[in-house]
Amino acid sequence: MKVMIIEDDMLVRMGIKSLIPWSEMGLEVVCEARDGVEAVELYERFLPDIALVDILLPRMNGLDFIEKVKPLNPDGEFVILTCNQDFETVRKSLRLGVHDFIVKSTMEIEELQLILKQLTTKMKAKLLEHHFQEEGTPEAGSRFVRKASLLRDWLHGLYNSEETEAFAEKLGEYKYFLQKGEYEAWVVALDPSQDESKLTSQEIVKIGHSIDHMAVELYRSRLIGFVENINENRWHVLVSSTNSSDIDPKLLIDSVSQYMGHTLSIAVSKRFTDWREWTVYDRFASDLLSLKFFCENDHLFQGELPEATLSDAVFIWKKAIMNKLSSFQYEQAGDLLANLKQVVGPPYPKPNLLHNVLEDILFQLKQICEMSGRRPSETYFQRSELLDCVSLTQAVHLLYNAIHVLQEPAFKEKNGHERKKFVEATEMFIQEHRFDEISLNAIAMHLKVSPVYLSRIYKEEKGISFSTAVLTAKVEQAETMIRSGMTLTEVSDKLGYLNLSSFTRMFKKIKGIAPSHYADAEKN
Repeated sequence: MKVMIIEDDMLVRMGIKSLIPWSEMGLEVVCEARDGVEAVELYERFLPDIALVDILLPRMNGLDFIEKVKPLNPDGEFVILTCNQDFETVRKSLRLGVHDFIVKSTMEIEELQLILKQLTTKMKAKLLEHHFQEEGTPEAGSRFVRKASLLRDWLHGLYNSEETEAFAEKLGEYKYFLQKGEYEAWVVALDPSQDESKLTSQEIVKIGHSIDHMAVELYRSRLIGFVENINENRWHVLVSSTNSSDIDPKLLIDSVSQYMGHTLSIAVSKRFTDWREWTVYDRFASDLLSLKFFCENDHLFQGELPEATLSDAVFIWKKAIMNKLSSFQYEQAGDLLANLKQVVGPPYPKPNLLHNVLEDILFQLKQICEMSGRRPSETYFQRSELLDCVSLTQAVHLLYNAIHVLQEPAFKEKNGHERKKFVEATEMFIQEHRFDEISLNAIAMHLKVSPVYLSRIYKEEKGISFSTAVLTAKVEQAETMIRSGMTLTEVSDKLGYLNLSSFTRMFKKIKGIAPSHYADAEKN
């Protein structure tokens, strides 16, 4: 709420301004005046919620000032600063609806602070009461519904071109916002509750109405439109931004936190001059709010949109963590996971791009779990759980828990046993199919494992690659056949080679000499 101090004594003004914890109380001193005439000018410009008014002011006394500005802001409150409370001052102050008096000569700062606290509580209650009373009248209710319906249709693209006759007729009494000026689109989001309790749609609607009316109180005529999106706990706002100091979104964030106990995040679009572009800039603000995924502790988002592509650093990181997981180096994979936020940005990419990377990692973790013969029933391995993560911190925590499951001693022991079993089965298959074309994919399919995984563990266990093992087995068989007296052409055909040249290249690669030289050596 906005506060104005009207006092001709500079020391008194400075004392009041410096000793009261304004921000902690949800208050902000927006202006100060030294005399009654200046006070009227500033009051008309800022329309403060609370005015602290000295009685004996130069050029116009405090009571005359209040009488002059009261019609400008019927809901505004006034606190009198006086040297004495004579009967006439009290009588006229009561007629003007002054909230309280403070005698300056005996004033304690705690006394003023208490009065301000009582006053803000009173104004908050009055605001909510006024809101519900206003909504209860048929005329106000009908007007509210019509305006909400119009703005919702507009935001959803029903009226997104030039002002047609039908749209102009629809606008009716709301055409006041079509004046020339500058605008901003805001997207206001209710942050998830820490106690994990989910609000009902009725509760969201009530919260939205309260936020709407609090915004009206804070920004007054600057607030043009307020459209709810209950499914996403969001509200889409259109404001007039001629003077940015009048529409500071942080005021709404702080006020909702202090008076309602809820936490908001607000994304603010760039300014635009054509009101018809609200839908365009609303999408801009929605995209901007997606940065909340990376910066969960921030509540105000302005500036540039998230990047439309991932950086090379993210792809390098992905390859590194995939390799660590494939090699069962879980501790190193966890270390890489912990560094993800630094790798990602800023500048940050669109969250859905990073989600695709995280899904690939989750899929690999799930495959490793399945290859062990264990059903990945834990929530950490479920794609739906990853999609429900509202922040990068949550997503990393989910994947870290999945890695932790794979690090459990029982899992590691079983996984080591499975590795040896897969390698032994592969070795047996190679030995039994020396005369056939041997495919890694066929073996992997038979064993129900990933070909990449099977190739890697075979090399780690045997010290040679799968392809080298196949060639070695065929060469060993070829040596036996050559020693039995078969010709090189017969050996080549039996082993399934297309021609003698292919067989010769294979044999020489393994033995270091051509098969013909080997045959000659055997004869000698």
